[in-house]
Amino acid sequence: MRKYVAAFVLLLSLAACATRTADENDVPSLVPPADVPAAENAASDARLAEMQTSMTELLERMDVLNARIARLESSQNEPRVVQAPTRVIEPTPVPVPVPAPRVVEAAPAPMPAPARATSGPLQSAAVADSYRGALILYGKGRMAEARAALQQVFDADPSGDLADNALYWIGETYYAGADYPNAMRAYERVTKEYPEQNKAPDAMFKIGLTFEKTGDLGMARKTFDEVVKRYPYSTAASSAKLELKRVKY
Repeated sequence: MRKYVAAFVLLLSLAACATRTADENDVPSLVPPADVPAAENAASDARLAEMQTSMTELLERMDVLNARIARLESSQNEPRVVQAPTRVIEPTPVPVPVPAPRVVEAAPAPMPAPARATSGPLQSAAVADSYRGALILYGKGRMAEARAALQQVFDADPSGDLADNALYWIGETYYAGADYPNAMRAYERVTKEYPEQNKAPDAMFKIGLTFEKTGDLGMARKTFDEVVKRYPYSTAASSAKLELKRVKY
């Protein structure tokens, strides 16, 4: 009887060991996952670039809207001169003899007027679409193409709301390529030709950064001071104050 009991215990022990081995084999491996393939990294970079471009476009639109609101508020605050109504004395009507009716030949139908170029809201919408496409090219790093597209936006409406924006971003394409003389010329055009538009503070701040890049720290500090004085409530003024603390002669 003891032999049978010992054999039974031995069988139970072997079964437990087999179950433990199977359980250990079923435990998932904790090997760290393989590195992300290069294709997935490229897709992530493309999505990030697209998000950065969209954010830039939204900020640009906010700048344009803020400038329009400021102009509307300033025009509403101007005093209006109300003129007193003028009394008009109507002359006494004089009877006029009625001439006999005459037969008038029908005039020839007028020639249709030539079609005019698109203007007004449709032209503004087309310029805005071109501007957005130029910013997308800039976000992708295609600076030469972006510069050409921005130049077309500026040439299409030099007095429009996006003219100063187009010039500013033309300067940015040069700045990104370390072409500081051409970048400086574009920024200066914004500050001189559009001093009251929304991109003027940013352009003046970038002039200071361009001086800093070329080693003229004295002119850089002078330009940052001018940004703070002329545009004290702008985001460019806040950035200029930080640069003044950092840049030393």
